[in-house]
Amino acid sequence: MKTSIYALALVAGCAFAGSAFSQCTNDTTLTATGSFAGNTCGKNLALLSICGGGDGTNGAGTSVVQLNVGNGANIQLTVVSSTSGFNPELAYTTGACSSLSACSVDDTKTIAEPGSLTVGPDSPAPQPAAGNTFIFISDLNAEAPGCGAYNLTVAGTLPVKLQDFSVQ
Repeated sequence: MKTSIYALALVAGCAFAGSAFSQCTNDTTLTATGSFAGNTCGKNLALLSICGGGDGTNGAGTSVVQLNVGNGANIQLTVVSSTSGFNPELAYTTGACSSLSACSVDDTKTIAEPGSLTVGPDSPAPQPAAGNTFIFISDLNAEAPGCGAYNLTVAGTLPVKLQDFSVQ
């Protein structure tokens, strides 16, 4: 009986932890500056919050873009949506791609603000060290559709160290 109670408590704890902590699936990986078109609808639906769990998403979808940077990176991020009713959230983390990672960019605009389809430009402070970083694009507001098409622009420098080179 005692073993059954411990097993039940362990299963319940795992189920609760899974709802409080979510990892993400990348839409794409960028290694250069430029623009990337995407759509948040239906992406990472289990990612119910971002930025250390403090920003609750509306549940319609969150795009995740992995950005690989090198030492000396100096980046600036902008998101522009073309979908009415989608007010983008732009978040950036240098931690693991999860709901619990703290964000060094955490920008959103409310529905009532003019120009709410554009967020940014914004730069992480401090600028990231070499490694894999993650950009979250979502909507924190409850209005419909709460997801949609966007264009992400990454400007600046991403000095990435050459890892391997071969000529065939």
